[in-house]
Amino acid sequence: MRRHYTLSIMLIKLDPIKRGAAFLVLLSAFAFGYNASGQVALHLLSTVGFSLLLYSAYTWFLPNKHKNAWNTLITGLILFLILHYGVTWTDLIYPLTATFLAVSIKFFVEYKGSPIVNPAAASLLLAALVLAFVPGLDRPFVSWWGASFWLLDLGPVQIPLSLLLLLPWLIFGVPSWRRWTAVLSFFAVYFVGLLLRGQGLESVQFVFTDSMIYFYATVMLIEPKTSPFRPSHQLLYGAVAAALIHVLLLVHAPYPELFALVAANLGNATLRWKPTDPA
Repeated sequence: MRRHYTLSIMLIKLDPIKRGAAFLVLLSAFAFGYNASGQVALHLLSTVGFSLLLYSAYTWFLPNKHKNAWNTLITGLILFLILHYGVTWTDLIYPLTATFLAVSIKFFVEYKGSPIVNPAAASLLLAALVLAFVPGLDRPFVSWWGASFWLLDLGPVQIPLSLLLLLPWLIFGVPSWRRWTAVLSFFAVYFVGLLLRGQGLESVQFVFTDSMIYFYATVMLIEPKTSPFRPSHQLLYGAVAAALIHVLLLVHAPYPELFALVAANLGNATLRWKPTDPA
């Protein structure tokens, strides 16, 4: 309880971006501790470490590109938590490729100074496309290992510790982003989609007592720079993302959550785009 209280006070005092970074640092620390190994340490270096190195290099060579280092840290931490760590040196090509693409997207794929799509999600999709042409390599394995870990037996249900770690973020982090309409819209349509796909009570209970879906909805889906601010747009944004996930699951598409997120981001970008008036 004392750890949760301390984290809550820390989140209150920080600005929204730093709150997100602080929460992800805490979640990553617990995920690393629970899965501590040399492979996970290398995975951390090739995502978070490499992202900050690239940020420094881009900032040095492109001084006119003013980017927030905290945002880069957040992207690196998300990649660390959702892309599975490897077991061989060759496996480092997956996080290194995804991280390079993610930071490059942050610097070069933008509209009015903001990214068009979530850099972590888009980079993993691009990495899968690029690495498909390299003989002997598979698609990057997005396991969400750090978004859901350490099952706690609470009698009638088992919930991951990561879900409890999400609670301070849900209370003190998400409200500062003012995206609750998108979150609630996403969950409502996602729940209906589960029922329409014929999922039983146990399946529905598992989905909503696992922290992965909450991590996806409250960390990645509502990232402020790639999600809408107006409540009416948020309502549509969250619903579209949830519906797309179910459609992609029905057709057995890879990375349904990532494809749905990028598609929703692009839809939001079209709402933001205004053609320049002719001179």
